[in-house]
Amino acid sequence: MKQGEYSIVVAGLDIGKGWLDAALADVDVHQRFANTATGILDLIAWLKPHGVTRVGMEASGNYERDVREALEAEGYEVIVHQPQEIRAFARFRRLRAKSDKIDAGIIAKATKHWEGMVARRDKDLVEMAEILTLYEHVTNMLAQTRTIAEHQRLKAVCEVQAKLVDQLRRQKENLKAMVLRRIRQRPDLVARFDLLKSLPGIGETVAAVLVVRMPELGALKPGQAASLLGVAPFDRDSGAMKGMRFISGGRARPRTFVYLAAVTAKRKGALKVFAEKLINAGKPKKVAIVAIMRKLIEAANLVLKRQAPWITKDA
Repeated sequence: MKQGEYSIVVAGLDIGKGWLDAALADVDVHQRFANTATGILDLIAWLKPHGVTRVGMEASGNYERDVREALEAEGYEVIVHQPQEIRAFARFRRLRAKSDKIDAGIIAKATKHWEGMVARRDKDLVEMAEILTLYEHVTNMLAQTRTIAEHQRLKAVCEVQAKLVDQLRRQKENLKAMVLRRIRQRPDLVARFDLLKSLPGIGETVAAVLVVRMPELGALKPGQAASLLGVAPFDRDSGAMKGMRFISGGRARPRTFVYLAAVTAKRKGALKVFAEKLINAGKPKKVAIVAIMRKLIEAANLVLKRQAPWITKDA
């Protein structure tokens, strides 16, 4: 913990669809505000005289989006916790009672003790992430519709299904083009995009997803990128017992796309040789894929840190 870390004044927000419950970390002070534009302005007016500089909140299905953007625009450090982090903190403190007021206080205390880098969100990336979420949804709908269409026989139904497949395919292409167009409007994002495309298996779609959903790449230490993505194996040892290593947590959305990149990358070159060595050593194919995913995301962090494209050496 940095010197003076505990001298900051911290507030916590429990966020619902209609309300924002605010509490301070060090004193029993609580206030409720409407989760509206006016309510958020009232919240900021309440925070300022208390000298708050950091505000914590839980991810809550994007109900936190407006208040987060408003607080960051006012210069507050905003920490968004995953719900399981707050639950674990409450269990550690043996805090079992639950209400909106109590939850806001727990979030405030957890934020007070939070360690890590505070990164302000890029508004463009937030908006592109929203487009990508719809792209992923449309992709899933397209796959489901194609699967259903394979089993249709009635001509009228087949015609409707064919039109639906074509509409979804075009929507998918339009959404991807929308994200790529916005990336190309930013020289800094284009530079990251082009560097990521130099990696084996990573094409336009995966590069765009990493640019948007993993902006920390290039600023991470070795091993952190794999952990952030959720492909770092964790030890399960106790005494003389040596347990199997498992991956856990991480960002599921970009992990899906890096998996697809790994499947492509293992078909040729050095990564093909690497995968074959693992499989020949008795490792399951899925373990080999995850190992390639780990190599790819660490390489992505490296090329962005060095600002130099990846040089592929074919086997």
